[in-house]
Amino acid sequence: MYQSISLKNQYENILLKAILVNTIFKELKKMKRTGFLTIILILIIFALINGCSPAPSTPVIANFLADPQVIESGGVSTLTWEVSNATTVTISPAVGSVGLIGSFMVTPQETTTYTLTAINSAGNVTANLTVTVSTALQKAIDVVIEEILPDIPELKSGKPYWCLKLDDPLPPGTIIVEDSGIAAKLNLNIVLEQEMFFFYLDLAPQSFYAHPVKYILVDEEGNHEEYDAEWWPKISGEVPESLVKDIPEAGGIIAANVEPAVSMGTLIDYIFPYLISQWTEGFIVVQGLMPSENLYGCAVTTYLNGVNFFSAYKNAFSDLEGLVQSDATQVLDTIEQMAEEDKSVITIYIIAHGNVDYVRLGGQSFTATQFKNKMAEYPDVIFNLILGSCHGGSFIDDLSTLSNVGAIETACAADEGAYPDYDVSGSTNDVNPSDTGSEFTSSIIEAMVEITSDSTKMNLIQTWASSNSVPVTSMLICQGGYGAVGAQPTLGLIDNYDICSVLGWSTPAHYCSYEIPFIEIDILK
Repeated sequence: MYQSISLKNQYENILLKAILVNTIFKELKKMKRTGFLTIILILIIFALINGCSPAPSTPVIANFLADPQVIESGGVSTLTWEVSNATTVTISPAVGSVGLIGSFMVTPQETTTYTLTAINSAGNVTANLTVTVSTALQKAIDVVIEEILPDIPELKSGKPYWCLKLDDPLPPGTIIVEDSGIAAKLNLNIVLEQEMFFFYLDLAPQSFYAHPVKYILVDEEGNHEEYDAEWWPKISGEVPESLVKDIPEAGGIIAANVEPAVSMGTLIDYIFPYLISQWTEGFIVVQGLMPSENLYGCAVTTYLNGVNFFSAYKNAFSDLEGLVQSDATQVLDTIEQMAEEDKSVITIYIIAHGNVDYVRLGGQSFTATQFKNKMAEYPDVIFNLILGSCHGGSFIDDLSTLSNVGAIETACAADEGAYPDYDVSGSTNDVNPSDTGSEFTSSIIEAMVEITSDSTKMNLIQTWASSNSVPVTSMLICQGGYGAVGAQPTLGLIDNYDICSVLGWSTPAHYCSYEIPFIEIDILK
């Protein structure tokens, strides 16, 4: 930023007044006049001195910015500025007169330097910035769209995808690794030998991780490399914010066959009739995502939905503990604490990124085996698990071998992804668009709300629990899991609330230690 201030006129005025005052004093020493003349001369001096007030200040340019400063041909950059103490503000070229504070979108066809000029009676101040139009970036984008994407098998089969870009090229020496929460894959530790543009192809957009993605690198000559991965990248030790936003900026998407889903649901404070239970229970609600991770906003809503439900459901002798972000790493300790407090039933509700046999909590990986070993330490405690994570069904294989696990409900099978709230996809509409949080967890909570809000349905749950010698909460979670996908007609739950299940994207997985046959359920109608 460069500033120029005109002070010539102010300096000349002050200099002339100083000369005049000095001349008058010299004449006073020479003159022998009456006191009246002396008084007049003194008044003139004071008038001149008072006339030498401080010069008015020039305008101040607090900021003049462009976002982004590098665009591809045809791209848009937004100029923003903040000026004070100016009577006129202009930006050239092509913008013109503007207010003291504002913004303006520009689409330069070539690299352009913009000049902001602020003017008042004291002078003028200028600031310059340059918006670079990168033909190299556009060439790289063309290579991705025309040469790389058409050959991707998943795209050929019509599966959902979007491809994101980073505006600035990565310099030689840049290190790219997979931010999986565990040790980086030995075969995916990329060190650039030359400047290259980076593209991120997400083959299950808005899915909780891990799921198939590709890192695409293109140099200025159009040469390119592709790397298979399952997590977002960490580039020179940092995760690019633009790649993990819940809703990517439109200007960052170079190609896609799906629109970003925006949840329209709202959180609800649940109120249930008084529920009689002989159990002293513990409820652990876990939100494992950090603010910098993809789908963080959805995870927070999912967590709050779980807290609201179990807070309304639990009795006066039960406790609820919420663990979020880095505190989520205390989940095993919290299980131990509740078990030591003689909680007879402990229900764990988790929203997190994950992969086969592990979830990522507070940036750390926790395996299904760790949960299994902790539960095995307390054979007299019944455990339930509701898991909203990719590949969540893999936990059933490990935990179902324990005799003290009552119910497990997961968002998807072991080889599938879990999704945030979807209200519409193509011509398919969600039957419960008012839900919020991840698609599966909101669906099972809605099913359990319908059961607990109806005394007749809740009486059936209590009867089934008693006849099978299992906790009411375990029975509720199990039947809520079936009801979430419309597979519990006895309780009137015949609509599939999980639109991702309807679309065939995911298959919620169930484990119930007692499994009432549906023929028995039909008899209880």
